[in-house]
Amino acid sequence: MTAGERKDVLVVVYRSDGPSASRNEQRLVLPAGAGVSDLLRELERAAPAMYAEVRKRILRSAGQVLAYGRDDQLLPTLTRQLAEGGPVVFPADEDLRPIGTSIPGPHDRP
Repeated sequence: MTAGERKDVLVVVYRSDGPSASRNEQRLVLPAGAGVSDLLRELERAAPAMYAEVRKRILRSAGQVLAYGRDDQLLPTLTRQLAEGGPVVFPADEDLRPIGTSIPGPHDRP
């Protein structure tokens, strides 16, 4: 691939499932018009542990939309970030709630 046919993309995955929050980064070289499948394929080759986490998050996001009709912004955001050339950011799991969604308080329950 020539320089015009590829792009360097930084992938950042935030995690909060351990004793402290962590951030993993991986720089990938992707085709200029790369999509989600290109991202996953290159992650699997370059960073298998990160690939497993990213794949899990993408599948969970797609499952939420398909199974429950929930508006999950991960996939549209990921597609936009790829089109812009990165970085591609996967927030910590508790940050995946759509912006503007409120958490029900004790007075909001039926």
